[in-house]
Amino acid sequence: MHIVFVDNLLIRSKPRGYQLDLQPHLGLLSLIGVVRSAGYTATLFDPKLAVEMRGRRLDQTLYRRLAEDILDHDPQVVGLTSLGCNFICTVKVASYIKTLAPHIPVLLGGPHASILAGEILGRFPEFDIVVRNEAERTIVPLLEHLDGGRPEHIAGITYRLGSEIIANPGAPLLDDLDELPWPAFDSYPIKELNLKAIRVEAGRGCPFHCTFCSTASFFGRSYRLKSPSRLCAELDYLNKHYNVSHFALMHDLFTVNRTKVRAFCEEVASRGFTWSCSARMDCVDADLLREMYDSGCRQIYYGVESGSSRMQRLTRKHQDLSLFNPILQATSAVGMSATVSFITGYPEEEQQDQDDTLDMLGSCFRWPAESVKVQLHLLAPEPGTRLFEEFGHLIRYDGHTSDFTFPTLEEDDGPIMADNPQIFMNHYFFESPISRGRNIFATSVFETLHQFGYPFLAHLLEYYEKKLSLLVRRLFDWNENHARVGRVDADLVRQFVRSEWGQHHHLTSVADYLATAIQLSERPDDACPMRTSSQPPGESGVDGADRLVLSTRAAILPHTHDCPAILERLASGDARIDGVLGERFTYLIFVEDGGARFVRNFVVTSPVTDLLEEIRSPRTCDELGRLFGDLLADGGDLQLAIQSLERRAIIHRLK
Repeated sequence: MHIVFVDNLLIRSKPRGYQLDLQPHLGLLSLIGVVRSAGYTATLFDPKLAVEMRGRRLDQTLYRRLAEDILDHDPQVVGLTSLGCNFICTVKVASYIKTLAPHIPVLLGGPHASILAGEILGRFPEFDIVVRNEAERTIVPLLEHLDGGRPEHIAGITYRLGSEIIANPGAPLLDDLDELPWPAFDSYPIKELNLKAIRVEAGRGCPFHCTFCSTASFFGRSYRLKSPSRLCAELDYLNKHYNVSHFALMHDLFTVNRTKVRAFCEEVASRGFTWSCSARMDCVDADLLREMYDSGCRQIYYGVESGSSRMQRLTRKHQDLSLFNPILQATSAVGMSATVSFITGYPEEEQQDQDDTLDMLGSCFRWPAESVKVQLHLLAPEPGTRLFEEFGHLIRYDGHTSDFTFPTLEEDDGPIMADNPQIFMNHYFFESPISRGRNIFATSVFETLHQFGYPFLAHLLEYYEKKLSLLVRRLFDWNENHARVGRVDADLVRQFVRSEWGQHHHLTSVADYLATAIQLSERPDDACPMRTSSQPPGESGVDGADRLVLSTRAAILPHTHDCPAILERLASGDARIDGVLGERFTYLIFVEDGGARFVRNFVVTSPVTDLLEEIRSPRTCDELGRLFGDLLADGGDLQLAIQSLERRAIIHRLK
């Protein structure tokens, strides 16, 4: 029997489209190892690869194309996993599989399905069986049942019996993760993708009781780590076979048991690998961080979740916020970079709570960006959580797509999610004392501000009492008063700063400068007009009927302070910028061709400035000859400038 396991299509929305995280699903690698050891064959299908490598488009054709791709592997069984944020994609793909191959059993697993197994089977007939929670003890008996066995004896599954939905008792947790067969790393194209870093499962389970999190509902509260020898053996294998030497150790709370963490550090230290992990701030200290760094740990993720002590109590996170700055200092002191993550949108959250979170988050801008990274997410209701049990009656649907929720592709995607709140709750939100619009704005404007870089943001906050909450409040009010529509973007920040500080202030110059660079870098790859002349750039003359036009990846910024010097001074930690505020310049800002998309700039003077202004719209070379005839006739600076600008693809020649 051949089973095709299907990964999530997990995407993150970005200004230039979507980001796909090309990493194997560790749970499915484990299951493939289990079924192989029992004599079955298995394939891992990653829809992210289909989008990235095979050109499957994120449009209304996607679901059917993915189903066809899965069936091309000739499965006798299909096993899908899903998260709540992309469950609509899983439902639609399963539906097309059943339409195209109704005889093939379709299994479903993962955290979302485990908690909502009965509701899902009752609503979506395209799924035949749900495999709940950790599936390693369940999958082989289930495949044997599909060969003709009896489902009532299989622990950990939910299935249909006629019109009835039956939930068998759960399978016991795996106490010793070392007993698991070897993960099927070979089932993922690690070498073909040239992955330089890879995720490795370090353990399972969470002993804490955060009201918003469903991790313990899926993995249980039993905290388990693989032994240092087993975990390092997997790292050794990946290094030997794929030349990978950096590893992300996947466990929500890797450092809960310090004795086990120290044992791992001792085991891995001599190998020369680097690694990252996740932790609570109250589960590390300076000594442990030093041991971790000395053994190769270079990045650590801290889920802080709220900067409000009140919300720490209400959500049962119970993290001591007085540790925030000391732990960041200790992390940086040993040489590690930290990512700190926050959430807003809790049903009990008040404006002061959100302000406290924003201010704690904003305090990170004083750090170098390579030392401390910050995240702010909108809370998504999760099944199986205390928060949903208590406030589920407050969930509402508005169709908003946050950074991780899957977009609507087919016409009925939205209506299906709107009609099934108990299943698609991740696409909903909790009503709270803070308006939905304000919560969306806070997360969106933070993402936008983040693009302007820490040096400028830290400097900007000096004008707002060093409080990000005050800046966000002023931005929100300004946005509301000016009735702006559309997404929150760099242009909003540019216009706001100009409105607040006037066109002559250096903040306005730097905001203009950075916003222009951000917007140019977000232009799609095909934004530039294509040069249609048969002559290579820079080789044709400037007279005749050809037209020259400024690239859409280039912009002119006139009468601007010395922004590079200001930013360099701010990045050095020196806020004394009076000495670089005198002279003003005209900048040409452009994105270089090629995959790296570097934003470049240089100062331009007349007559090049005049030329660039003229060719914002296409101008024939004859027209330019009449405007700049004397300079062109002499073959002087303007002639050379045109050739240089063409070579850099800053201007384009059209027929």
